[in-house]
Amino acid sequence: MSDAPAAFEYEIYIRATPEEVWNALTDPEQTRRFWYGALNHSDWTPGARWTSEGDDGELYLEGEIVEIERPHRLVHTFHVVHEPGAAAELPSVLTWQLTPMGDASRLLLTHEQMGEQTVAYTRGGWQLILSGLKTLLETGTPLRVGAPATM
Repeated sequence: MSDAPAAFEYEIYIRATPEEVWNALTDPEQTRRFWYGALNHSDWTPGARWTSEGDDGELYLEGEIVEIERPHRLVHTFHVVHEPGAAAELPSVLTWQLTPMGDASRLLLTHEQMGEQTVAYTRGGWQLILSGLKTLLETGTPLRVGAPATM
């Protein structure tokens, strides 16, 4: 097993402009509709704090804005604070890249420098968040996911 921090890439195409996708990623009232009900807060400037928290103020994630080029690129650190194993690890890095593609936007999310516990924490989560973002922007309705169907 490698000691190198893990990195994953997720690519999705959304029928929305980069500005619409950007607004959904940076507006807490929109993030609550596709990001497990969490409100993501920041003033979205380099060096600013970024948080993801519940309606009750419980802090789930935090980080720092590293780079921002509205509406095409956002880089911030990502630190799980509410799970002890992942909280003990160093922050990882998220890079959101938005590229216009006709009547759609290509969203490339890169999550790098993750420790084992952060990998375990995010396993399957990004796919659901990105699917929820796509559904919300394309239909105006949040994605409702239940238990898998059985045969």
